[in-house]
Amino acid sequence: MHSDTALRDEATSLFSDYAKSDYDVIRLRAIQALAAIGASNSPALIEALLDDDEDVRQDAAQALGALGVTEAAPQLLENLIHDPCGEVKLACVTALAELKSEDAAPYLRTLVTGRGEDITWDEDELHQDEWDDWLDTQIAAIKALGRMGDAAAIEPIVMALMDEDGQELGDVACEALGQIGTPSVPTLGVFAQSSNRRLRHRALRTLATIGGPEAEAILRKAVTDKDGAVRLIAYEALMPSDPALVEQALTDAIEDIRIAALNLSGFSEPELLDRMMRDPGAKVQLALIDRLDRSQPIVDQDDLRWQVLDFLATGQQPEVSAQALGLLAALAPQLVADRLNALFSVEADDLKAERIQWAIVDALATSPLREAAEWLQRACRAPFRSVRLKAVASLAMIVTDTDRPHVNQQQGRELLLSFALAPMSVVEDAHEEEAPQTDIAALEEAGLDVSDGGENGPTSSLGAILGHDAIAAEMKKEAEDDALHPLTPREQALLVKATRHPKRRRVALDDNAEALERETRISAIRLLGDVTGMQIMLAQIAQDPETEIAAQALAALGLSVARNGSELKQSHLIELITQGLSHTDANLSLQALNLLQQADLPPQDALRGKLRAMLKTGDTAFRIDAMQILTRWDGTADVARSLLDDVSAPVRQAAMRLLSETAPDQAGAAIVPFLLANPEQRIVTYVNDSTPALVSIGRELLAGLRDENRRAQWPVLISALADLLGDPYRAV
Repeated sequence: MHSDTALRDEATSLFSDYAKSDYDVIRLRAIQALAAIGASNSPALIEALLDDDEDVRQDAAQALGALGVTEAAPQLLENLIHDPCGEVKLACVTALAELKSEDAAPYLRTLVTGRGEDITWDEDELHQDEWDDWLDTQIAAIKALGRMGDAAAIEPIVMALMDEDGQELGDVACEALGQIGTPSVPTLGVFAQSSNRRLRHRALRTLATIGGPEAEAILRKAVTDKDGAVRLIAYEALMPSDPALVEQALTDAIEDIRIAALNLSGFSEPELLDRMMRDPGAKVQLALIDRLDRSQPIVDQDDLRWQVLDFLATGQQPEVSAQALGLLAALAPQLVADRLNALFSVEADDLKAERIQWAIVDALATSPLREAAEWLQRACRAPFRSVRLKAVASLAMIVTDTDRPHVNQQQGRELLLSFALAPMSVVEDAHEEEAPQTDIAALEEAGLDVSDGGENGPTSSLGAILGHDAIAAEMKKEAEDDALHPLTPREQALLVKATRHPKRRRVALDDNAEALERETRISAIRLLGDVTGMQIMLAQIAQDPETEIAAQALAALGLSVARNGSELKQSHLIELITQGLSHTDANLSLQALNLLQQADLPPQDALRGKLRAMLKTGDTAFRIDAMQILTRWDGTADVARSLLDDVSAPVRQAAMRLLSETAPDQAGAAIVPFLLANPEQRIVTYVNDSTPALVSIGRELLAGLRDENRRAQWPVLISALADLLGDPYRAV
């Protein structure tokens, strides 16, 4: 509940009154508003079920169900039976299910198999739209009866499912039967013998969910089915409580069944590893690799993990071999040094080597050994674009992971910076190299302090690299994306998938050494923004004569400043920003402006003129950043107010948000006229979490809703006020 309960109560009363307006659009918006603010105690919602407008009746029914207004059930049932509109009936079915109305159950069962003789329908609507609304109502009725757990609905559901002329109902029927539970088991047992493969699978999964002796008996018959997917469902349901079935499943022809059985086998770890290692299936062997302990290194060949991985690395399954060698590189690099040296000495046209190098880099990213950074350095010189970029990103993961040994992090920082300072060459002949080394002397000569020290924060921008560089299929050039974002769950999933399909990342850059070196350098510069203690070096790189390099350095510097605060002298930072803002390249200037935004410097009179000029002539991004900086420096909302009528919608929106933050008492007078001119905008976009702004705007909206001369604006004002007081603003 919003702290200003008076505002909310006033709105509820006003919406209830407007639900009886002579204008259908106002009534509709009022009902929607009552639903949005959760006004379950308003009699207007039930009364609206008798409205002349079918849209009003439909929205009222939906609201009553969602808000759990049980006293509305009788009228909802009346509408279900007698309201001719199919969409209203559909809303009533859902609402009655949410209210668990027992009186409605017989009518819902009727709707499962037909339109019902006692139920009124608009026949003209059927002929006009060429669509039978009953089909949607049938599905809704089945779902409703399942939600209500109505055992009497089993028979009509079966009849509907068996109707040869009917629509496909297998999934919705099994879901409903599963909710009904044990009484549905015999019926699901029949479905489990169906010739419809999809229905069989769904029925068996539902039986596994229901459980019980009768369901278990049906599942036991399924373990001998010819369909491997059927056997898998049955085995997974039964094996946890039946060791004998585990032994039987170990010999099944389906790999997924054998994997499930092995996981439940109770074998000792050596016996389990031996069984999985000798299994001919690639899936089983990959599952074996996944279960091996990766937290401790392999120190000698007596380690059971060495024996397993060495065996698999020399097998005939390409994917298994690559993953096995990758894990050996991560846990026992000293034992496979010769293999790694040979592998990293191949030419760019060796596609098999690319797959293996990718798997090695993937494993090195989580290696517990200090040697991981050294081999990642070697991978950063690979002739394959996908491998290089993944290796550079993996170095950044090591550097920014607080759980890694400091020696790895220090070495990773040195390597990233060496790549960022200047391009590296592709190693053409590394046969005589004993082990990769870092060039500490060159880094010291460049001015880097390579001594120990400093805490490292977690990474957040690796996805900005891997999201387009390591996954994109057949890209022509690197996408321009200066904004660095957190590694999302989807990006993590895509990154895992990418380790299984390196061929899909092959691009022409593999054959262009110069372009590959440059792209690797840019990637390293970007990632330095995640590494603490690198701002001085990023400032140095930002002086690079190549515009794109300088812009990338400024972007990374802005990220670092935003996260860690400035490590540069204020005079140095101002000089760097001033140079960037004066540059003719728009991207570089924008990155300098973003750096100024993140630096939170005190007001700089020397820069005010440039910023005010940007307000008039700059592109949208320039105007937004300049407005925010000047507002912070001025301490007033004057600049934001001056841009409320800007030609750019994003600028207007940013100005509105800024105004609500800096002058909440003035927010209503400015934002409400804007909303009236832009009714497609949502008011919550401009309020953030500012209670004063919310109250100011709410009062302004209420004033407009009480003004009869502004009746034409009421639909927009009603929706805006409901948006303001609804979720997430029901509580502050």
